[in-house]
Parts: sequence; C-alpha cells; structure tokens
Amino acid sequence: MHNLLIPVVAILVAAGLIVGAQAVSDAKRDERISAAIAERLDTTERVDLSHLSEVNKGYGLCGDYALPGGPTARFYYHTVTERLALDDAAPLYRDNCARLAR
Repeated sequence: MHNLLIPVVAILVAAGLIVGAQAVSDAKRDERISAAIAERLDTTERVDLSHLSEVNKGYGLCGDYALPGGPTARFYYHTVTERLALDDAAPLYRDNCARLAR
C-alpha cells in the first residue's frame, strides 16, 4: 500500500504547484493591465478590473475597468504586444471583443 502512497502524493504536490503558479501568473497579468490603464489615463488611482474574458486563444483579454467611485468602461489588452484599447468604439476592441455577450 505504501508503494502507491508516494506517487499519489507526488501527483498531488505537482498539481498544487501548477495551480498555484497559474494563480500567481494571472494576478501579475492583472496588475500589468491595471498599471497600463492607469498610465494611459494619467492617474495614480487604483484601477479595478472586472468581467475578464480571454479571447484570441488566450493572447487577448476583454473586460471592464473602473476608477474608484467612477463609472465602468470597457477595454481590450493584448498580452503579447501589450496593445491596449480603452473604448468599446476603438477598432482594436471591436475586432476582438464585440462578439462577446455582455
């Protein structure tokens, strides 16, 4: 029985590491996007992201952003080229996010 215990524990540890690494990666990605939006808006206020959806096989991200106390607006961010569109009328947003149901 203990011959089975070692591989099971190893698999569980590996799965935990993979899931944990993915969570850290997503958090860093969100921080980069928030910083890029704040820079574009020329503000030092915190930018909150919501309703995130991956598009283009995970290379793009559509969602909403808001400054504290402000209205929400839509954005598109390409995770490789770091291109950012802050308006749902922008061609980059329309090309990548328009087909998402909101």
